Amino acid sequence: MSKPNRSADQEQPVPVLPDFYAAGTDLATTLPSAALSTVGSFPVGRADAQHLLLLADDVTVDEVEALALSLDENAGWVGASRLQVAPGAELQGPWDTDADLRGVLELPEWVAQVMILDCPPQRDGALPAALAGIDPLTDAFPLAQPASAELLALTRLRAMARRLAGGLRLAGDPQDAGGRTVPVLVVPDPELSTTLTVYSPVWITPDGAVSVAAPIAPGARLLLHAEPTAGPTGLAAIPHEELVRLSETIGEDVLDAAWQAAERRRHEQAEEEARARAAGAPVEELRDGYGVVAEVAHAHPEWGGIEIRVQAAEEVPLAVRGEAWSRDGVIAYQIVWTPLDPADAHREDPPDGVRQARAAARVLIEDVAAALLAAAGGVVVDDDGFLVGF
Repeated sequence: MSKPNRSADQEQPVPVLPDFYAAGTDLATTLPSAALSTVGSFPVGRADAQHLLLLADDVTVDEVEALALSLDENAGWVGASRLQVAPGAELQGPWDTDADLRGVLELPEWVAQVMILDCPPQRDGALPAALAGIDPLTDAFPLAQPASAELLALTRLRAMARRLAGGLRLAGDPQDAGGRTVPVLVVPDPELSTTLTVYSPVWITPDGAVSVAAPIAPGARLLLHAEPTAGPTGLAAIPHEELVRLSETIGEDVLDAAWQAAERRRHEQAEEEARARAAGAPVEELRDGYGVVAEVAHAHPEWGGIEIRVQAAEEVPLAVRGEAWSRDGVIAYQIVWTPLDPADAHREDPPDGVRQARAAARVLIEDVAAALLAAAGGVVVDDDGFLVGF
């Protein structure tokens, strides 16, 4: 398997280390670079039982550390050549590889460094037949799926490998229970990740978002879904049996108070709207979210479109929490590719036509994210939770 293309045109945005992980932080122990090199030959025997992170020669341990810190506030160097990436899981190394070692481990030629994931195996049930062939990571463990700390660590390692154009060598399930593990090579496509999210303290109105997107994505328009709800809403929509259960759980007086408060708010809103209309004032609809849609390319309707999904962020990635403005409420501008076939957005090895559509959508999404960032400020994060610097 060849090394992922690392040309200038396809280079991934570089990892950005959040400000709160600057020198002097108490969240992790940063060791001198001289302490990060391993001594001695690679322990080949460990590869039968442990998973490996595969890296090219242009990746540094500082980049690996930056990505680990973006995913876990407790990540960091816990010893010489020992980088904690999740509770109970650490990366050891890196070791340099040569042709002989690549031959023994059956690694691609581009692999110049390997790191060992030291994490006790934690396994659950077998892979359901209906889910086979969808995810190469889960396919490596048909007899017993990784769970708990091991699953968390592998998920993070794959995200790191994707950002760094690297790969994983998994110690997969044996052919038969009790046999030797089967090595499985997983090289995630760096271009699979198309979603970007701008986190900002600034709310851009729906019309404003269209104005920002339209010069880059002609035909951008609002997607408000302003359809009236048929039938009762709120507490009135709850079945009688459920209301009885709620009354027994939280108390009849509490439920009655909530009902009366909702009715008061509804009447107050109706009265305010009536007064505004009587005075000839415009009635503005308050929204907590909206969408903006556009085609990827008018000349290629088969490429699908993009959607900007705007709403208040209930939770923000760790990489955003260090920003001072994130404590006072954050707006998320998530930009996603919406192919005609939703499954195309998650294919690791799509056909050429889908790959071309995804590449075009990726460029458009990056341009829209850059424009929203310029308009609202904040930071940009990819769908693995890593900060992106344009």
